[in-house]
Amino acid sequence: MKRRVLIVDDVEDIRVMLRHMIEKQGHTIVAEAANGIEAVEKFRAHRPDVTIMDIDMPLKTGVEAAREIREFAHSSRIVFCSGGFSKFETPPAELRTGRSSLLRKPFLPSQLYEELCAS
Repeated sequence: MKRRVLIVDDVEDIRVMLRHMIEKQGHTIVAEAANGIEAVEKFRAHRPDVTIMDIDMPLKTGVEAAREIREFAHSSRIVFCSGGFSKFETPPAELRTGRSSLLRKPFLPSQLYEELCAS
């Protein structure tokens, strides 16, 4: 099943890499965001099937943005990405549901593809 994806990362090169990997598999990028504030705005505007979300970002972290997204979209699928240097070693318990997962950077394309296709 092809997914509509929101990419959220403060590093432009990472967003470009993710875009390439995701589009290569036939999924559609509905929007990109460079921080947690933009992530919430773009999520509300586009209602993606999956959000690929960096954890450490300026202005609002991925964890803070995910909490806000979950307030109005409880079952949204969020794939958190972390380089392991975050104050959140893993997302807090309330965000680790069946609809969320964590990829450690660097990750393999196959790991990302698996997360995109998970229900």
